[in-house]
Amino acid sequence: MGRLIGVGGALVVVAVIGLFLGFGAYFVEDSEAPNAAAPAEPLSATPLSVTIDPACLWPVLDTSFSPDAPPAPSQIPLQDCAPDDAETEVDGDWIRVLLQKGDPGDRDFERRFSGVRMAQASEDGRFALEAYDNWGGSGVFSSLIVGTLTAQGAELSDIQVHAFGDRCNGGLAGTRLAPDGRLSANANMTPWDILIVPLADLAFEAQWEAAKQRFGAAFGKAPSCAICCSAVTHEYEVTADGALSSLGFRYNGAGEASSDDPLTLCLEQSVQKAAGDDGLVRSGEREALNRLIDACARNSRN
Repeated sequence: MGRLIGVGGALVVVAVIGLFLGFGAYFVEDSEAPNAAAPAEPLSATPLSVTIDPACLWPVLDTSFSPDAPPAPSQIPLQDCAPDDAETEVDGDWIRVLLQKGDPGDRDFERRFSGVRMAQASEDGRFALEAYDNWGGSGVFSSLIVGTLTAQGAELSDIQVHAFGDRCNGGLAGTRLAPDGRLSANANMTPWDILIVPLADLAFEAQWEAAKQRFGAAFGKAPSCAICCSAVTHEYEVTADGALSSLGFRYNGAGEASSDDPLTLCLEQSVQKAAGDDGLVRSGEREALNRLIDACARNSRN
């Protein structure tokens, strides 16, 4: 593993069987690694100490985001993957690794900054990680990685990578583990993402023209960028087979308003109003939300 440069917590992540750990876009891509190897031995009743090296995730992250990357392995180690010249630090529940070669502008310049933290370790062998990755540019892309941890706690198999977007533009906002062990994940939504909810069933290429016709001037006013945050997220349930199932839209505003932009505030409040007692706008409440969004678009013209 690379050189340890900072410590803000314990480097060893302890996964004790029976202990569930949880921390707290739309969905972009779902890729499943080839299942060539025999299934790994699942977790036993023995407590495990698991050291997670973010660099070990690079092969599966590369495949999920880049069509030119080599096929992802069916099983990956979780330790001792970072190059010797990489720097590793622990910051609370995050483990981060930085690899930089050369200087910006040099032909051989290379930079990669990645982080990982545990989202779930369950008694049936399910293991889930939140991860982010930056390849040297301005984008910071996030993923949820699920799989099966081996009995020795050193490898992950049956891997699925759910690739989210770039920070507020569809990035992974966090995960939550319910008392019954169900894991959910929230993806950030920009105000523009909220605006086009009524058109979400259309192909992305068709949404642009349909949105201009339906929302008029509001279509060009709704912010959409990697730092254009809103107080709304798209919530997914991680199913028993590791897939994602949409639960609905959640208003997460608390305290101060997220923006002073009237259209953004109207769109956020629409989600808040349409949500049921559970705080989620589920499929049966979508029509009510659509009407409120249309009203926001009409009011923004005045």
